[in-house]
Amino acid sequence: FYRVLDLYVAPQRWEGFGLTPIEAMACGVPVVATRVGAFEKLVVQDTTGLLVDADDIPALSDAINSALSDRDRLANWAVAGRSYVMSDFSIEREAAALVKIYRRLLKAEG
Repeated sequence: FYRVLDLYVAPQRWEGFGLTPIEAMACGVPVVATRVGAFEKLVVQDTTGLLVDADDIPALSDAINSALSDRDRLANWAVAGRSYVMSDFSIEREAAALVKIYRRLLKAEG
């Protein structure tokens, strides 16, 4: 369903990791999110979307309105977000990171 969106908004007040911004960006949808959990590491400010402080409803509203009022910026964020997710969160990269962890654990046990 992400592909029908112009913008994905993640207004969480708390979050551990949160996959939804990654899923949205992988589908070429820019993100406005709150600064909670890992969102600050996932959303690159003014490159793949915007970040606002949690519980700052006026800032969230302003960010959404600002993003939706500039179609060129949305298009640039969409391309940058997809590229970022494909390079930094690919299945190959994640699998390699897991293999590295398992090798370290086996070596430590060893």
